[in-house]
Amino acid sequence: MKTSLSIASLLLLTCLACSTHQNHELVKLPSGKQIKVTSVTRMDLPNSSPSLVMNYLTDISIDDKAALRKEVDEIWTVFQKDVEKAKLKVGAIRATHVEGSGLIKSGKGYGFVFVKRDDGQWVCLDDVK
Repeated sequence: MKTSLSIASLLLLTCLACSTHQNHELVKLPSGKQIKVTSVTRMDLPNSSPSLVMNYLTDISIDDKAALRKEVDEIWTVFQKDVEKAKLKVGAIRATHVEGSGLIKSGKGYGFVFVKRDDGQWVCLDDVK
């Protein structure tokens, strides 16, 4: 299950990277920092548990995984409640960093998938070896 979930999650996050979003909702985190959420979507993929996926824009370089993870961990403290309210056991947060100016912009993204274990604890799949 873990392998199929990981593969399905990667495919999901890759597909989401292809879409473009024009609407942004500002969400205030417990630290006071605001993030721009571009979408929150329930995803039902074959051979995988349903999941709730949040896409957001970040000012942090995708290459700085430590800083990005710190930001995502704070976002997860808020988003986890939405995933649990939806009665789901999988939540994904996908960060996109947009570079460039004017008409020429490019985005690079990375996704973090959180799974609720049988003991009720949430774990980020990046932490599972």
